[in-house]
Amino acid sequence: MIAGRGEGCAEESAVRLPDLVGVGVLTAAFPPEVVDLVVERWDAREQRSRLLPARLVVYYVIACVLFMDSAYVEVWNRLLSGLSWAGRYRTRREVGMQPTAAALTKARGRLGPEVLEGVLETSFGGSVVGPERAPWGYFHGLRKVAVDGFCLNVARTPENVAAFGSPSNGQGPVGYPQVRVVALAETGTRCLRGVALGGLGEGEQPLARTLWRLLGSTDVVVGDRNFLSYEDLGAIAATGAHAVFRVKAGVDLPVLRRLADGSWISRIADPVAARRLRRRKVPAAEIPGIEVRVIEYTVETEPDQHGEYEVSELFCLVTTLLDERAYPLGDFPDLYRDRWRIETAIGEVETRLRGGADVVLRSRKPDLVRQEVYGLLCLYQAIRHLIVAGAEQAGLDPDRISFTRARDAVARHVSDDAAFSPRTTG
Repeated sequence: MIAGRGEGCAEESAVRLPDLVGVGVLTAAFPPEVVDLVVERWDAREQRSRLLPARLVVYYVIACVLFMDSAYVEVWNRLLSGLSWAGRYRTRREVGMQPTAAALTKARGRLGPEVLEGVLETSFGGSVVGPERAPWGYFHGLRKVAVDGFCLNVARTPENVAAFGSPSNGQGPVGYPQVRVVALAETGTRCLRGVALGGLGEGEQPLARTLWRLLGSTDVVVGDRNFLSYEDLGAIAATGAHAVFRVKAGVDLPVLRRLADGSWISRIADPVAARRLRRRKVPAAEIPGIEVRVIEYTVETEPDQHGEYEVSELFCLVTTLLDERAYPLGDFPDLYRDRWRIETAIGEVETRLRGGADVVLRSRKPDLVRQEVYGLLCLYQAIRHLIVAGAEQAGLDPDRISFTRARDAVARHVSDDAAFSPRTTG
């Protein structure tokens, strides 16, 4: 139990603050012992006893995202208001536990971005819910994973412009500098499986290539045409995972063998070999590459009052799932459509957590910007884990649980007594 204000106050103030403060149910996703291990790995442990030790600063950064509209000191006040002996501002001042905004910013600077990145990475293990209990998250036994990218506006400072770059209209930079984020996420749970951060000038494809190593033999990754290349397919195949990507117009897909269901076997050419052999006028079908199956389809709308259908554009997919009997052609349109779930996940990050696509992250230096982005993604991941746990307990698809309501519940309970870890004596 946490002591009440009065004679127990001095005793409580002597206890290390991170042994007392958590961020409510968010510590279920990032327990204190896990945070401490990451802090030790990055050598971010404080060298002396501080009011703002590293573990607490990690939780504080996440809380700053949860309370995006609150000033730094007000976020601190929200964290400590759940401690009965520290609920009053005057009491916190008396025991030296009321830092200034400058002190909070310096504490974030000491921590750096790597610890928040490491904390986020501890949650990338993948869903433990199998296809029998969550069939919506799997495609013929393979866990469905989608890849996509988005950009976040950051404060316009010379350091941020130099580090991240700004959009341009041809006459020079316009608007705010932006951080580019590429994410892998499970489509069944919308939990993150990996993220990569870069400047605006870094393309989605190079960033995505740093994430393929996180895939495994039980995964099938789905992406739009920006992510298809010989190099990417090779990297994915090397992990044992499978891929389903949409094809850009003009990609050479020779028919090597037709299948009974109307799809055909082709290849994505090795670009180095293709340039060399085309000069020698070698037929396209003989150029080496990665074998793929090509699937084409269109989508019809519901019939109008005259019984007429409107047909969509042609969709052309390539996949490393070559067996037409194990992976029927008719199941691929639904699989590709499921990639919209990562777009809704991005919408949850941009709108329901950040407050809107035009909202600017508050950090003014590049390292703190990266730290803030990782804090934002930590908060998203923790809420998603909460939703998945609740859905599993109730036997529901996680889509049935509102992300906004889960976020609001987390925010309401950050300051509750139950949000704080028991006092430890070690």
